[in-house]
Amino acid sequence: MQKRVTARIKWVPTEHGGKKRFPIKDYSTAAHFLDSDQTEAWSVVLKINSNYDDYITICDFCFLFPERAPQELVYIGSKFELFESRKVAEGEIIDIYFD
Repeated sequence: MQKRVTARIKWVPTEHGGKKRFPIKDYSTAAHFLDSDQTEAWSVVLKINSNYDDYITICDFCFLFPERAPQELVYIGSKFELFESRKVAEGEIIDIYFD
């Protein structure tokens, strides 16, 4: 049985310092969970599932290295921020289910 996680991502608009081009299919970057240590960041992978509506999209969420990732931070309602050289989005886990 495999766990699948869905997240809602709200991107920072370009005119407010966000990305110039938003991901279309897959995207990988650093994420900081608001429930974790302030200096901790984890590499995550997002698979975009919906079109952008008011800078919001729905995606599948996973850690790049799941065997090392803090699974206790992944629960419905868990919030995180995505970073490149700056914050580019805020996210929230909205669903967890098993295949």
